[in-house]
Amino acid sequence: MIRRRILILVLLMAGVAGIWTLQHKQASTEVTPRPLLYLVADTQRELERIPLELTRVSVEEENEIGETLARSFGLIPANTKDQEINRIREYVNEVGQRVTSSVQRPGIHYRFHYNPSEGFVNAVALPGGQIVIGRGLLQLLESEDEFASVLGHEVAHVDRRHSIGRLQYELQTRKLGLGGLYRLASVGVALFQAGYTKEQEFEADREGLRLAVTAGYSSGGALEAMKRLDRLSRPASTPGVSPVE
Repeated sequence: MIRRRILILVLLMAGVAGIWTLQHKQASTEVTPRPLLYLVADTQRELERIPLELTRVSVEEENEIGETLARSFGLIPANTKDQEINRIREYVNEVGQRVTSSVQRPGIHYRFHYNPSEGFVNAVALPGGQIVIGRGLLQLLESEDEFASVLGHEVAHVDRRHSIGRLQYELQTRKLGLGGLYRLASVGVALFQAGYTKEQEFEADREGLRLAVTAGYSSGGALEAMKRLDRLSRPASTPGVSPVE
């Protein structure tokens, strides 16, 4: 922590000195501290990544964390007398297991959960291979190829360590160790619905497509699913107002 503050302080001093020099040389363009603040923010983010690498959890630990989160969120056990829901759950898990056939971290115990709520129009990847798919999202998809591409995207978030990294960052931000997992569990699935960086999303798109295609599904399914979800994410148009592209 001390070293981090020292580095940020040095950057600030260097930036202030640079701004002062430019101002006294009567530079023709406006000089503001904004680039310096961007530099400090970017540096802060890079420094925050270092502890995540130093405290990287093992596959066994991640599997255990995933089980803990799944139970905390009420995903396990998922017993019900509704045969229709049970049938869909079996189908979701069957397609999901096919998609995981070429993951880079085969030690992860993937398990696919079905949320029967129509209002859950989403898919979420939890650490340890716990993937949740909502009924609302399933109803939007029109083929198994599309479904496989969606699951592939979520599996890729786990396989490329995006999900466990997000959890580690949250624990670090709240000054909690892995032992504080139960305190964090109260946040719920919303923590993982918040999204990832653009780079991580692009990586999940690419790797998810590879997983689905390797499992025997059509690459066209991913394209159709993306188009459908893109239309869903756009704001509804109103008379006289065009949707924002």
